[in-house]
Parts: sequence; C-alpha cells; structure tokens
Amino acid sequence: MPVAAILKRWRAALALCLTLGAPLASLTQPDLPLCDDRPTVIRGELYTDTRRWCPEDVAHDPQLEPLSFTALEAAPDGTLYAARPLSGLVMAIRDSDGDTLPDDMRVFAEGLTQPNGLAYHEGDLYVAGGPHIYRISALGEVTTLVDDLPTGTGFPVAGLAVGADERLYVAVGAPCSNCEFADAERGAILSMNLDGSERQVFASGFRNPADVAWYRGQLWTLDSAPRQEQRNALDELNRLEAGGWYGFPYCLGAATANIEGGIDCGEGIEPAMRFGTGAVPISLAAYPHDLLPGTEDTLIVVLSGEPSQVDFVGYKVIMIAFDDDDQPLGVTVIFPFAYESGRQAYIPYRGQALYWQQFIHLNELGFGIYPQQPLAVAVSPEGWIYISITGGRIVALRPRYDWPDQHLLYPIWTPMNPDHDPSAPPPESAY
Repeated sequence: MPVAAILKRWRAALALCLTLGAPLASLTQPDLPLCDDRPTVIRGELYTDTRRWCPEDVAHDPQLEPLSFTALEAAPDGTLYAARPLSGLVMAIRDSDGDTLPDDMRVFAEGLTQPNGLAYHEGDLYVAGGPHIYRISALGEVTTLVDDLPTGTGFPVAGLAVGADERLYVAVGAPCSNCEFADAERGAILSMNLDGSERQVFASGFRNPADVAWYRGQLWTLDSAPRQEQRNALDELNRLEAGGWYGFPYCLGAATANIEGGIDCGEGIEPAMRFGTGAVPISLAAYPHDLLPGTEDTLIVVLSGEPSQVDFVGYKVIMIAFDDDDQPLGVTVIFPFAYESGRQAYIPYRGQALYWQQFIHLNELGFGIYPQQPLAVAVSPEGWIYISITGGRIVALRPRYDWPDQHLLYPIWTPMNPDHDPSAPPPESAY
C-alpha cells in the first residue's frame, strides 16, 4: 500500500479517536480476522462493494414478520437496537463473543404501540410509535412521555432524533396520500422537551417524512411523492429550517415555482436533493468517519423502492457527499453494487433527479436484493454500517483494510481513490 494512503488512514483514525474519545485499536480493529476469515461473512449474495466493505450477517430469520426491524439505533456501548412495529417489540442485539459484531438478540421492551422510531441519548432509549413516545432505561423500564401524537389513516409516526438543544424531534406523516388537511401536526416534524412537554411544530409540508437525523449540525428528513396523482413529483432529501414549509400536498419535489390550488410553490423550501419517483427514501444516518477514501463526513440514505412500480428506482443504499455549503456533490452506491471500471462506484450530482437507470440491470440479473427492500440504517461508533432488510434480516458492513491498492481499483475522479482529484471530469458513462 502506498505510504501516502497509509498516512492518510492513520491521520483519519487518530482524528476520529480524538473526536470520539475512543482508543485507536477500536477503530482500526487490528485484532479482528480478515474479512474472508470471518464465519459471519456473507458470500454469493447481497452484492456490495466488497473491496471496501465486509458484509456480515447480524440477524437473519425469514420466519419473522416481513416488516421487522423498521428502525435501528447503535448505542455507544455497542448495543444495536431494532424496532419491530407489528409485534410491539424493541430488540437489543449485543456482542456475546467479543468479535465486535452484535449477535445475541433479545427482547428489550414489549407491549409498545407500533415502535417505529429510535433515538439513544445519555443512557436511555427513546421510542416513537403510534400516538406514543416512550423512554426506556438501561434496565428496560418503560416510561410513557407522550400518548397523544396524531395518528389514524395515512402515514405513521416514524423517525426520532435528539438535538444538541436537548429536545426530541419526531416525524409525523400526513393523513392521506394527496389531499388537504387541517391538523398542523400531521405531515410535520414536531419538537418537544425530553419529557414530552412544550410540543411545537418545527417544520411542515411533508407527505411521508420517514426519518430524521442530525448531520453537520442541521436536522434532515426525507419525503416521497405519490405514485399516481403527481407523476411529475419527485422524492426528496430535505435540510430543515425552523418554521419552514416544504410543499406538500401541492408542490412536493417541485423544481420551479408554480401556482396550484391558490398556493405559491415558490414559497416552499426546495429539496436539498431529488430522487426519481418510486425511490421511497425511508431512513438516513450521518457517517462522521473517515475510515475509507470517500466516506468522510457523508450522509447515508436508504431508498426502499416501490413494489407496485414497474421500474427499479429504489432498492439500494447510498452514501452522499456534500461540499462546504452543504450542497450534494455526488453519490456512492453501497449496495447493490457490481464493479465496472468505476462507472457504478460514484455518480456526480448535477441537480437533476437521480433515477439510477444504470443500476436496473443489477436487479434484473439477480445481483440486487429485489424483491426484498432495505428498511433502515444505523452507524456504530466504530464506523460499521448496519442495514435492515425485509425478511427479518440485519447486515453489517465493516470497513475493509485488507484489500490491495485502492489507486488501481477506482478512477481518480471518484472519491474512493486515495488521490481523488475533484477537478478530474468523469466520463460520460458515469452519469
């Protein structure tokens, strides 16, 4: 491996240690077997960029309900929490054999109402589901903080996050797919104290804000457009502003100001990034690590896909890079992935909706996860990526340090190359 690449990796790991207060050994993982020697490694399926990531099974039980593990949360002590809304359960998955991979799954809390959002904060796990927000102690003691969130028809209460201001932020879906409604707390991001008091609307104008996450000191959320009623609407990644309106039901994903139903779409806040209709962004997580080239300070988004849609727009997990002004630069596909001279490794973002036509054949040839769908993502303190998939499965992507020269594997115009040159133009086939 080139000396420059080694030094860069060392500096990145050292900086992360100073940031997180973690020992260097926990980040470089020198005592773990190489990827190919791990008994939990996934072979012959779940096509990922295995030159960069080692895919391993955390849990795989097809007998569980199809929509098990709709939310994940990685705690500082290594515990991975997973929500099972149809069973009213939150599971705790811990490492039982010292290999850092969570493997021992047990019920952490039961009898909850559709748990579908998780946030860990100072020793407690906060859970959102149905009309409730719960706080669960390390001993599993459940306290109901809120019992009157708006519910009923439409999209459910979903993502949950704790801000640096010591407030809870919860995503509440709209009561319908495409209609007007009067409840200000539906189709909105709500904010409240950690005890559930002083509830207020932080941002509004969403159809299905499926998750919320903090990234670069700002709160981000997702949204997906109706399939039939607004074929010109697009799915979204949104950077939230206090008091902001984001367009639903009139202007979801609109790129220009239009007057529809007496509403000026130009008054809405435009998405930070647009995806093709049917991508269905459903989960996101900040990736603050720099363990591999191209991963530094990125945002991971799960595109779950739409089973009723003919074309494959979603069914993948992506990593988005941003510039210093928080504008998206491009996207790395984590999976499904098939290495073809870097063409599928990185897609520059030019402000147009990403439809991913170049990835359709991966699913058609059986390289993708279709008909299964990715559901949720979480990032561990060590920089491991956890992804849940329909069919009762959770996988871990562990950064690989045992692969040879990354310079030869990725073109210089991709951030995955250690000598990445942002000014190097990608070939036309990269779009």
